[in-house]
Amino acid sequence: MLDLQRGRVLREVARLGSMTAAAKALAYTQPAVSHHIARLEAEAGTPLVIRHGRGVRLTEAGRILVEHVEDVLARMADAEERIAAVAGLRAGRVRIAMFPTATAALLPDALAALRDRAPDVSVTLVEAEPPRAVAALRAGEADLAVVFAHPGVPSDADSRFREIPLGVDPIRLGVPEDHPLAGAEKAALADLADETWASGCERCRDHLVWACARAGFEPRVAFATDDHIAVQRLVARGVAVTALPGLAFALHREPGVALPPAPELEERRVAALVPAGPRPPAVSALLDELVAVARAYDRSPAYDH
Repeated sequence: MLDLQRGRVLREVARLGSMTAAAKALAYTQPAVSHHIARLEAEAGTPLVIRHGRGVRLTEAGRILVEHVEDVLARMADAEERIAAVAGLRAGRVRIAMFPTATAALLPDALAALRDRAPDVSVTLVEAEPPRAVAALRAGEADLAVVFAHPGVPSDADSRFREIPLGVDPIRLGVPEDHPLAGAEKAALADLADETWASGCERCRDHLVWACARAGFEPRVAFATDDHIAVQRLVARGVAVTALPGLAFALHREPGVALPPAPELEERRVAALVPAGPRPPAVSALLDELVAVARAYDRSPAYDH
């Protein structure tokens, strides 16, 4: 059987063209290199190098052997990388910052899949709206952030981050089921100018104000809460109307709330942010699972675009 370490020596001799240069590169003595080549030729049963002037060159058999040695070494390097990834998953830790509806809709299934794949990875969560999530990522307090942005709003990513799209989330109009627009094929925001509104997080309220301004009015937001169930209950009781992300209604649909189409509200982009550059195996693994869950959620009948 041919010795792989001697094959490495032969590769260096071929690369550098002399026993002396190969010895220097490998931190061997020149006689040691000559000995390795002689032993390898004995194992191969044929000459592998020919002296050529002050150096050496490979025979045809030597060229064939070096090609195979390089192939084996490349496979060994790939195996080492994959083993390192497995080892990293076994000991990995991921800190994730994520906004509430994504936390409820995407994270549980992603963590369940990650547990099956790498049960010893530790994951911790900070629930945070995009500005705070990005700040945590920038400060090194999170390894991965899940954020959203509405139309006309620049991405939260900059040169320090890589953005991985997770999908789009339509913004849905919610009105009481006995509202005049409840059964409309298409609701115009201008028809809601005199309504009292309930809205969610600050970024969501900003989007509502932006959309209503395009429709020619400023909404009267009387109720502001991040609790989308509380918002829906206010609507169901006839106290307010609302605009909430589709994810919120997919997670919980309060009886008594109608969702007439309102294209003017458009949709928000959902994405994961990670620091630019190489990622730890555990972070990559959780990111893979989040992407898979987001795609499955988008195809779910419960999530109506």
